[in-house]
Amino acid sequence: MSSTFWTNTIWFFLLFVTSIITNVIIFHKTNNKKFCIAFLFSIIGLSFVFEAILVLGLNAYSYYPKLFRDSYLDIIFGNYFSQISISSTSLLLATFDLSYVWYGIFAIIYFIIDIIFVKLGIYEHFWYKSIYTIFGFILFSFLARKWYIIAKKSTNYFINYLSLYFCVASFSTFSIFLGQRLLGIQLLRSNIFFTDINRNNTSSGFIYQFIVLNYLIILYKSRLNWIVKTLALSCLYIAQYFAYRAGYIFIHKGLFFTVTSLDLLGCYCLIAVFNYLLSE
Repeated sequence: MSSTFWTNTIWFFLLFVTSIITNVIIFHKTNNKKFCIAFLFSIIGLSFVFEAILVLGLNAYSYYPKLFRDSYLDIIFGNYFSQISISSTSLLLATFDLSYVWYGIFAIIYFIIDIIFVKLGIYEHFWYKSIYTIFGFILFSFLARKWYIIAKKSTNYFINYLSLYFCVASFSTFSIFLGQRLLGIQLLRSNIFFTDINRNNTSSGFIYQFIVLNYLIILYKSRLNWIVKTLALSCLYIAQYFAYRAGYIFIHKGLFFTVTSLDLLGCYCLIAVFNYLLSE
């Protein structure tokens, strides 16, 4: 086992363990487990957006869990551990309807964790300050609570749509897009936003995911018959093929249909599953 496991990785794993414990408590106590499972991923999806702005756009901080030799992939996984923890705690506050005193208590806990991680050298600030964590956590958790209350009872199309989008976006990132990246069978290429290739690929991934998921969600929720839906889905295959031929998407030779099917059909199935869970 690498020496960096005991100096870096273990702290992120411990953070993840606390997330698991938090969710076990939530799902043990809640009466609506299906909705909570789906809504957890909705919160995680929203946290990814904020994290992308801070890490990609504003270069606020960086993580060093030392899981991968690829430094940027390592940062992404550090981000996952962090955001899963914060999202799980936010869901705990919302589902248990805890008083605002608890928001302050957990904000201070994350503030202390932030300081400890910086001292350990497994997390680095550039312009970001630990004190920002207190305000950021309280604001994010307050937003998650309001969203939870509305989404739990609302029949509003827009609220339900947002919940479904962020839910599928986060889960597909873990299961499909990240899996393809780790296996090296699909990679988005662009030189539009940043000089750094990893930042370009990640930002392109967000845009690609935004377009594809919205297209698929609208298609799923539409009342079109299955023939029209199949034709509409085929258009995405064609669009992805043109992007592949133009060099914007790298797909391992001979795997275009397999990878694209996993991508598009996989996301479509996730939409169906999470739409069911959120409606419970």
